[in-house]
Amino acid sequence: MFRFLPVLLVTCLGLMACTSAPPQVPKRMSLVQPSSASAPLAQMTRRWQGRSDGMSGVQIVGDGIDALALRIALSDLAQTSIDAQYYLLHNDVSGGLFADALLRAADRGVRVRLLLDDMDTRGYDAATRALETHPNIEIRLYNPFLRSRSKALSALLEFGRINRRMHNKSMSFDGRITIVGGRNIGDEYFSAREDSNYDDLDLLAAGPVVREVGKSFDGYWNSPYAVPALALITTHEDDLDLATTRARLAQHAEQSRNTPYGAALAARIAQTKRAPRPLEPARATLIADPPEKAAGDLPPEATLSGAMLPHIAALEHQFLVVSAYFVPRDSGVALLHGLEERGVEVTVLTNSLDATDVPAVYAHYTRSRPDLLDAGVDLWELRAEKERPDRTLSGLGLSRSALHAKAFVLDEQKLFIGSFNWDPRSVRINSEMGILVESPRLATQAARNFKAMLPEAAFHLRRDDRGGLDWLEHDEGNRWRLYRSAPVLSRTRALTVPILAVLPIGGQL
Repeated sequence: MFRFLPVLLVTCLGLMACTSAPPQVPKRMSLVQPSSASAPLAQMTRRWQGRSDGMSGVQIVGDGIDALALRIALSDLAQTSIDAQYYLLHNDVSGGLFADALLRAADRGVRVRLLLDDMDTRGYDAATRALETHPNIEIRLYNPFLRSRSKALSALLEFGRINRRMHNKSMSFDGRITIVGGRNIGDEYFSAREDSNYDDLDLLAAGPVVREVGKSFDGYWNSPYAVPALALITTHEDDLDLATTRARLAQHAEQSRNTPYGAALAARIAQTKRAPRPLEPARATLIADPPEKAAGDLPPEATLSGAMLPHIAALEHQFLVVSAYFVPRDSGVALLHGLEERGVEVTVLTNSLDATDVPAVYAHYTRSRPDLLDAGVDLWELRAEKERPDRTLSGLGLSRSALHAKAFVLDEQKLFIGSFNWDPRSVRINSEMGILVESPRLATQAARNFKAMLPEAAFHLRRDDRGGLDWLEHDEGNRWRLYRSAPVLSRTRALTVPILAVLPIGGQL
């Protein structure tokens, strides 16, 4: 709670600050560079190139180790270009392996464009500057904080701008194959931590949709909000040089290989390089916010949420929602209520209080919970147990710890995977992206596995006969255990929920 109060204070004061523009500096415009038809990744994906039916090839990536192995293996196979766009890049095992893969690719002559939101990069300025000196690497920071003042002061003085973050997550290789989804770059997203990890989802795709992802990346890369890192980062006497950075990353990679996780990762990388991934043919469409969302509110039809609304409104039978942060507010409750009235079965999975990493989000979700249940929504909250059945939902993964995935399954006909949470921040404030896949086979498989796994991994909520809520837990004896109040491991967290729920911050979550 005490860690949350300074952020709240800055937010409330910042609401009075005006919108500003990021610093403008000269920069070179650049576009996607596809590889030649003879390059390894072009050969690996040749089935999906130039198809007359417009079909792409897709695969759901639910396993964390597999997700990191794909990124490293495809980086190793790239010959022309790597374009990576992320909200967070952590200084940990997987972050170091990711950076090492990019640097090794650049050393082979591959052009690397790395676009990072500036929310969490300040501690990496020295390494960023060193990598930027490589002739084949360019790093840009999106909607950056000024290095001349603290983040808190920047948030206070420029709240209108600083509040809008680039939450997009994509990585494309040679203009031939791409990974889009919910994962940032950090150990908890790739099952590399011993204490807790996120359940998350990516989509691997080849074919026409890769061009759409590349066009979106170019739009962000060349926008006024993407500022070259070297224009922001000041030089210090203790700065790293490129040779030192290369040596440290190589040492880090070698040390990582000598661990059980590193051995498992190396095996997956080798397997990916040996054989092409089996991709499912599907009509795949990128749905993404434009970079102009950073400048202010856009008309609904110009946003990701506006583009998805017709698909949701057209539902006839079933709507499955996986959202790590779920704050539907009145408009979302009304939408789901309307679906239920039309006979559409709505099921929502989000984090329980113990599982969430943002208690304020959970607190404001609880305000909508009674109305959702009264509307007929089937509501589930992921348990935070450290050990649950280590299984995946054909990509809609539930294995351990907290939920970070964002996905929709629509009428068992379409599947959406991306960075979009069902909350005000994704709808109005941050930029988001995802891929809508039209594949009855994939959607049906995901829906069935998803519903089968829910009792093993989540609490089922229902109204009780007193007007309150019950939580039902399916135990190992195939019985349902009833809780009359929210089962929590942390009583301190539970005490903060009523306080957070009444704070006027719902529109910022």
